[in-house]
Amino acid sequence: MIIRRALSLSCVSLAPLRVAVIGSGPAGLYACSRLLQKVPECVVDVFDRNQVPYGLVYYGVAPDHYDMKKCTNQFEKMFTENSSRLSLFCNVNVGKDVKYKELCKSYDAIVLAYGANKARSLNLKNERAINCFSGSDFVSWYNGLPRYSAAPLLDVEKAVVIGNGNVAIDCSRILLSSPEKLAHTDVPENAMKALRSSKIRNVRMFGRRGPIEASFTIKELRELLNLEGCSNYLDRPKRRILELMANSTSPKSANAARSCSIEFFHAPEEIHVDANGRVEFITMRNRLTNQVMLLPCGLLIYAVGFENIVLEGVPTTEDNRLRMEDWCHVHSQSDEAMVYATGWCAHAAKGVIAESQTQAVAVIDKLADDLTAGKILKREVSGAKKLLEERSVPYISWFDWLYVDKCERRMGALLGKPREKIYDATTLLRIRKL
Repeated sequence: MIIRRALSLSCVSLAPLRVAVIGSGPAGLYACSRLLQKVPECVVDVFDRNQVPYGLVYYGVAPDHYDMKKCTNQFEKMFTENSSRLSLFCNVNVGKDVKYKELCKSYDAIVLAYGANKARSLNLKNERAINCFSGSDFVSWYNGLPRYSAAPLLDVEKAVVIGNGNVAIDCSRILLSSPEKLAHTDVPENAMKALRSSKIRNVRMFGRRGPIEASFTIKELRELLNLEGCSNYLDRPKRRILELMANSTSPKSANAARSCSIEFFHAPEEIHVDANGRVEFITMRNRLTNQVMLLPCGLLIYAVGFENIVLEGVPTTEDNRLRMEDWCHVHSQSDEAMVYATGWCAHAAKGVIAESQTQAVAVIDKLADDLTAGKILKREVSGAKKLLEERSVPYISWFDWLYVDKCERRMGALLGKPREKIYDATTLLRIRKL
């Protein structure tokens, strides 16, 4: 820090502070918003490996939770009002299209905000069997993420969901929701086609931990328990803890077309497949009684959390985590960009959008303090745009995205929905050239 400060004070530069933000989800864009406010003379470039911005707001938030996506209005206003100093580079894979070290030499500061996008494994044999999905993959499918466009097979009546968090709840709710309800959301038509013909009638959701440790929210649980046309069963321990939910639970009814159960203290032990390699049964063990159950399971979804991944070139610890100097600084060389981290990539993969905003604001406030204290070395740097263009990287700019967004909204209007997402990556890249 002393060396960096000395260099900073000895180099008088009229150039603006140039910052790279890696990740265009809530953490990254809230960081941008605060940065533009706190450091008016800065220039910010935002990178994302996905073809469109907004991260989990676009590809993770459940399609029937449209109110949670309204933060994109704020982000759109931010890009519009700061077009001269805020740029977007989607479809850019940091580590492949441009190296992390190259960014360190092209910017004065870097903010890592790329999330935690690797699903935690069950560590069971046959985990990658046909019709066995991580919760994040299943969510990406019904949200139209291009690289997850292959549809699950919904031609069976019984599905099992492992996990007791909001992702598990979302997956269960989407499986059991009526197609008529989902038709007016932004579920892409390729996924809607599969959901309309779905034969799923029963979902059993198992948590490995107890009801006290369950990480789903009251709101998410209430939505599942009150799902129209679906009877439900909730383990009694949870009903005692969440008395608010007691009146929402109902005994299984012969009149209900679909049913859902939420059960605790059960751990998966073995995944059984048929002759074609498709999941057929799952062995579950009750961790309290040690009782073993063999359950029919034509579709298996496991949502047991995420693992933080580190971009190639970013300093790591011995256990392959981000090498953090403190709560927000990432280890960096004294003659290169100062590096910060916020959101899921910096800490545990948990928390809601509001928490991402709070943390992003705190990190950028620290960046601004570092700048005032002369701890950030301002250099004559020009960013990575020229480098991407020299390598013919087909990045998607903010103005490209606006055209894609316009196309999606127009197609959605014809179908009576907010938007029809373009889930084919090639089509996305072709449209952005029009």
